[in-house]
Amino acid sequence: MTMTTTAVVPPPTQAGAKGRSRNGLHFLRRWGTIIVIVLVGLLFSKLSPYFPTISNFNNILFSMIVSALVSMGLTFVVAAGSFDLSVGVTVTTVSIVTALLIPYTGMAGGIILALIAACLIGLVNGLLVTYARLSGIVSTLGMMFVLGGINQYLTNGYQVPVAYGEVAFRYIGQGRVGPIAFPVILLALVFIAGHILATRSKAGHYIGAVGDNPMAAYYSGILVYRWVTVSFVLSALFAGIGGIILTSISSSAQPVGGEGYLLEAFAAVFLGATILGKGKPHLLGTLLGVFFLYMVSSGMNMVGISFATRQLFNGLVLILAVGANALLNREEIHLKFI
Repeated sequence: MTMTTTAVVPPPTQAGAKGRSRNGLHFLRRWGTIIVIVLVGLLFSKLSPYFPTISNFNNILFSMIVSALVSMGLTFVVAAGSFDLSVGVTVTTVSIVTALLIPYTGMAGGIILALIAACLIGLVNGLLVTYARLSGIVSTLGMMFVLGGINQYLTNGYQVPVAYGEVAFRYIGQGRVGPIAFPVILLALVFIAGHILATRSKAGHYIGAVGDNPMAAYYSGILVYRWVTVSFVLSALFAGIGGIILTSISSSAQPVGGEGYLLEAFAAVFLGATILGKGKPHLLGTLLGVFFLYMVSSGMNMVGISFATRQLFNGLVLILAVGANALLNREEIHLKFI
């Protein structure tokens, strides 16, 4: 005697509803944040006739340059599974070093040496996190205080001006190519280079693999310590480029010029992780995240909303965006509490 079993097949309407539900969630996961960005842009365009103009668009791009560079560099560290709290102060340090060196080494020498200093800061951070086995938060917080003290020592609390005759250097931050500001072009070039590095190179893939599962990466033969250190060097390098552009824009270095970029960078990185349904930090998402934050700031300023309200809105948007991404990925087990 043989026994037969029959599978219970859900009614076609029920199966179709589940399929549509999955498709809807997939659509929201991929395009939800971008839809929010577009809707907010349309709202401000309705509230202010000056918002949807080429001039305002250029102003937004120009104002976000340094923050975008800092955020893109931080993306590599977060993708590797760590944090870098020293990126804002690194901007200030590189800015000061550039302004101090240009009178002695010329523009090219000052920029090169300042970028080397940035890479050394990143290298020290990376070595502390890996071989010294310190937490990324603790080690980079310590570096932030160290660099803050060095910045005060180098400047005595005063700004360091760049000579008016440094026309070529000032062009980096103040020049224009037709209607486009030259630093916007630099930002585009750095983004393209960083995107290729993150998506088309061994370094980018290894950094992502370490961030996804460091133990699996280790047993796969990936040198985990090396690529975590590389991510910190890249973070400091991008921040250093931002520091040089900041010095050129203002024709001086301020002793506390870059500290405000830290929180913006973290907000942009985690907001950008929700864009295109990635769920993980990526440079395109980070760049769009920075643009969204500065677009909101510009729109709120045009309609007369106070700075405190703008800060409140940015915080709520970040929490809601990341929370929505977590909700859409609720089937995954949540095990990271750092």
